[in-house]
Amino acid sequence: MAQIEFRDVTKRFDNGTEALRSVSVSFEEGSMTFLTGHSGAGKSTFLRLLLRLDLPTRGQIFVNGVNIAQLPDRHIPAYRQNIGAVFQDHHLLPHHTVYANVALPLRVGGMHERDVVRRARAALSRVGLLEKERMLPPHLSTGEQQRVGIARALVNRPRLLLADEPTGNLDPELSRDIMRLFEQFQEVGTTVIIASHERELIAAMDKPIVELSHGALSEASDEHRSEGSSVQ
Repeated sequence: MAQIEFRDVTKRFDNGTEALRSVSVSFEEGSMTFLTGHSGAGKSTFLRLLLRLDLPTRGQIFVNGVNIAQLPDRHIPAYRQNIGAVFQDHHLLPHHTVYANVALPLRVGGMHERDVVRRARAALSRVGLLEKERMLPPHLSTGEQQRVGIARALVNRPRLLLADEPTGNLDPELSRDIMRLFEQFQEVGTTVIIASHERELIAAMDKPIVELSHGALSEASDEHRSEGSSVQ
């Protein structure tokens, strides 16, 4: 599981844009929280900081008590192995089969091939795509490609799952199915943070909400404070 804390985090880019401003928020282990806000509010930057793709300009980010900004470069791959990431742009390898795309993180991690097969096929079964394991991603629908991306993110059984607008291209029924899948992983201990602007879907899930507005925590975040996330 993963416990997360942002302490007075600001992210300012070289062009002067302040994507996040003095954000202090924490997420309990095994919680599922929605990160919401208008386009450009800072949601994607928030997730990129957690993935250690960017560094904060000011402030500290702790994951399980470790200040990730101070991680040596050689330790970053091991840190990311405990994170599953789902993006609206699935970043699938178009000339590799569905199975090969899902198996890739396991092979990179050096897992024995017998275990790779078992884990990859189990992940595809979980998202309802086992029968399409030999297909290439361009031959799948948008929703199916998204589910392949989710299977790949979950195949390592990560302690932390980050999703950036994971249902942006999906119909309402499939969107609900994807959210229920995320909820199942949260129920077995994975910490889940989902960036989304789909308010109806978020409301239906009845989970804690952290709202950003122009890079800062909005007052609405305090209204949604509950067990699982807290705003200072």
